[in-house]
Amino acid sequence: MGNNLVKKGINVIQMLENFVAQTELENVKTTLNTKTGTASITGSKDGYQYTTTMQKETHGMVRTESMFECNLGKEALISQVKNLRRQGYKQQEIADMLGISQSLVSKYSRM
Repeated sequence: MGNNLVKKGINVIQMLENFVAQTELENVKTTLNTKTGTASITGSKDGYQYTTTMQKETHGMVRTESMFECNLGKEALISQVKNLRRQGYKQQEIADMLGISQSLVSKYSRM
């Protein structure tokens, strides 16, 4: 799966660039994991943090999107972290979604 993504890497990069241009996100962070076939885009706009993740599958692609208010209060952020962990998201995925560090996600998960 990963090698196929590398061969078509130009298409994936172009797709990411097009998405960023269309959404007009600011402070954009993109990640591309060729081993897992996952690409993710995180950015902010109008006081919200947006994350879109695309996961290559055998017969297609799974796309997930999230939108959270920027600058959530500590209690709301802890609650959101715990909720996302219960849904099965990994710490780094949550960190990317919420625009916080993975270590903070780990700390809030234990509270």
